[in-house]
Amino acid sequence: MTISEKVAYIQGLFEGMELDKSDMKVARVLSEVLDVLREIGQQLDGMDAAMDQFDEELDALGDTVADLEEAVFDDEDEQDGDFDDLDDEDEDFFEIPCPTCGEDLVVDDEALAAGVVDCPVCGGKFALSFDDERDSESDDE
Repeated sequence: MTISEKVAYIQGLFEGMELDKSDMKVARVLSEVLDVLREIGQQLDGMDAAMDQFDEELDALGDTVADLEEAVFDDEDEQDGDFDDLDDEDEDFFEIPCPTCGEDLVVDDEALAAGVVDCPVCGGKFALSFDDERDSESDDE
């Protein structure tokens, strides 16, 4: 039973008692209290209806946000998955120019450790040396 229904029930009891408001001060006070309760009940019913509407709109917004999250973050997860294999390899790659043809070559850390690189473009082999870089760094200091 809602508040408005309870107030209507009490109003019915009051009217059923057939109290004369003009003769009895208590009856007049009860009548005024019932009027205030009726107004409060009507306002609460309006608030309940507004809250129901807000709940529906909030649910709709929540669904929209969930759809957006799925569209945005699922694409990122798929893209991240493409790079998961690369993360597991723990290999470093370096780009260096071939001294013969000048083509940029991508060299992994194993080739750097071996010290020799085969150029797939010109077929030339060359040794890797980092002495020139160290010498130029010490000259700069």
